[in-house]
Amino acid sequence: MTAQLPCGAQDLLEAAIVQKRRLNLVCLNQADQQINYQHILPLDVFSREGVEWLSFMYADDHGGIRRVDINTAKILSFQAVDNRQPILQYQCS
Repeated sequence: MTAQLPCGAQDLLEAAIVQKRRLNLVCLNQADQQINYQHILPLDVFSREGVEWLSFMYADDHGGIRRVDINTAKILSFQAVDNRQPILQYQCS
């Protein structure tokens, strides 16, 4: 299993939720394939059975709205789509 998301990165996700800021997010799916989500709206960071999850919404290619929960340990990077302060950006090392 991948290491958990660092606390600082989780704090940035929580700031994005409170400030309702959209993010571009790169993560791994269950098959460990990289997925790019553009302009997501993060909704919540929560814990379930000892695992931290990010819940977010995004628009799919057909104009529908999707809600997704991902294990935060699978997040490779995220960045706010705006230039507001604080800068919300994370890159897995």
